[in-house]
Amino acid sequence: MERLREVRQPGDRAVAPGRLSLVQSFVNSVNVEFGPDEFTSTERMRRWLAHHGLAGPALDPSEPDRRDAIALREALRALLRENNGADPDSEARAVLAHIARDCPIVAGFDDDGAHLGLQPALTDMRGVLATILAASVSAVSDGSWQRLKACREHRCEWAFYDRSRNRGSRWCSMAVCGTRAKMRTYREGKRAESRA
Repeated sequence: MERLREVRQPGDRAVAPGRLSLVQSFVNSVNVEFGPDEFTSTERMRRWLAHHGLAGPALDPSEPDRRDAIALREALRALLRENNGADPDSEARAVLAHIARDCPIVAGFDDDGAHLGLQPALTDMRGVLATILAASVSAVSDGSWQRLKACREHRCEWAFYDRSRNRGSRWCSMAVCGTRAKMRTYREGKRAESRA
């Protein structure tokens, strides 16, 4: 069902495995630091959905659908920050629960009829959001969810998949975001020394 676009990942990281890559792409539909935001209009969002194999010819997202997609995207980003050490975000959980109420998920077989899993019950935009939610729930079940993280660099927050053995990666790219964070810590230390 899903045809995922290969997006070059910072630090040459591999994309998340299986359906979790769809969640990763959904969260990364906006580059927080530089843009663009693929969901700035219903037409742009429709193109993004089609590119990822989520939009059939009859799918016509409305403005409220677009706002719900953005709200879900940012709630998921908050949960991915938690996967990278941030405090729990009760507002993100409330947003996710609110959207999920209108996006039923059922057990069903994939297109090949070989694998049983969670599927959307609807074929409209609610079904698209349910697909994202189902992929998230499946990742929690198989243990891969905790490895999908939002970069700790507050200007970035790119969703990346942590393949390190100890699950200790903090940044999407050590060369860019990791270096920024270390330089910021260094400068703050120098300022503190000069005041002492």
